Amino acid sequence: MKHLLALAAVFGAHAAMHADAVPKEQSTTPFIEYHNRMAVFSINHLVYERIKTDAFYAGVEGWAVNTFDLFSNSHFVAEGEVRFGYNFFWNGRDHFTPIVGGGFFKDFEKRHEHGHRYMRPGICYATLGFLYDHEFTSVFNLGLNVKGICGGAVSKRHSNWGNPVLGVDVSLPITFRFGHKRHWDARLEPFDIYLHSHHYIGGRSTVGYRF
Repeated sequence: MKHLLALAAVFGAHAAMHADAVPKEQSTTPFIEYHNRMAVFSINHLVYERIKTDAFYAGVEGWAVNTFDLFSNSHFVAEGEVRFGYNFFWNGRDHFTPIVGGGFFKDFEKRHEHGHRYMRPGICYATLGFLYDHEFTSVFNLGLNVKGICGGAVSKRHSNWGNPVLGVDVSLPITFRFGHKRHWDARLEPFDIYLHSHHYIGGRSTVGYRF
């Protein structure tokens, strides 16, 4: 019996020493957190973001895709945006980033008026909102991005956007990470952009690299 107690004590001491040697980050973070994410592998969607946890956030993004309205009409639209904020990181899994920024939105659909075809002018806007991402596993992340929009048309000609132009951009980023150290990811991002009674429903996609 004394030998068993002595053996148990030795194993207990060894386990305690091993637990102290494990970095705290490994027990709370399911995979390595990187400082930057860049996606420049698709000509119609370019992104750079500073994603360092508990640190200043900056992002620049440009994209152009086909979207649909509530009547299934197709609209080819493009957007460029610059954002700033702060990356909060909780529970080793939750990323929350309040943001402010500005951008430009353009609907390239051609309309008819008095026998003439024209396109609506683009919109310059300011935005305020948040980006949220939850790490379910080292491979799968799911998030929610919500941004309020307030802006105005760059030209009054052929413009029925209203003044000011108000709206909201809601998207659901679905991210799959891969590679030995999870440097790479593939992201699908369905979205609904609502601007002055018009819905633009579509999806953005990127292949990103983190470093």
